[in-house]
Amino acid sequence: MKLSHFVLVLGAMSTAALAQLPAQNAGSEPSPAEPVQQVASTNQDRQWQPTDLQRELVVRDTYAYLAAKDEQKFADAYSKFSASQKEAVPYDKWRADMESFYSTAGTVEGRTVRKVTWYKNPANAQPGIYAAVDFSSRFSKLSLHCGFVAWRQQMDGSFQLVREEENSIPKAEMSKLTPEMLQKIRAQFRC
Repeated sequence: MKLSHFVLVLGAMSTAALAQLPAQNAGSEPSPAEPVQQVASTNQDRQWQPTDLQRELVVRDTYAYLAAKDEQKFADAYSKFSASQKEAVPYDKWRADMESFYSTAGTVEGRTVRKVTWYKNPANAQPGIYAAVDFSSRFSKLSLHCGFVAWRQQMDGSFQLVREEENSIPKAEMSKLTPEMLQKIRAQFRC
């Protein structure tokens, strides 16, 4: 059975910190329903809340990033990476991985940003404001596709991508899964 799990190596946050972190329509148009936005229960500053502008920017940037990939404007998408992410994930390798993914996944049919979880100064990470954005997607050759992107706010207020993870199941493999197996995989993928 072929299940795809694609992880871009972590830049500014450690894998342990991101393990605590829990999709929009094609063409980068926001869906009518706003994603759930919450502050992580592990946040030490329980009074802190993201501003409306922060909430808006992270959702907008996520859709723009996904749209750039979907339109195969890989240089534009890669420009959203933080310096440490670029160091960990060289452009040529990332682009080749993206081209391979899209040849397997087929045409994107929609993306939905489902949830944004916010973190202020998380343990095991550089101090700062982080947002983990869960998304799901529909592709012509996939039965299941979901993942998350993690953003870190910069000094100028913008956000840069510090991690990405995607999981998928091709349509040809879905028929081989029992309902129990699918439920287990969905839980593992957080879809």
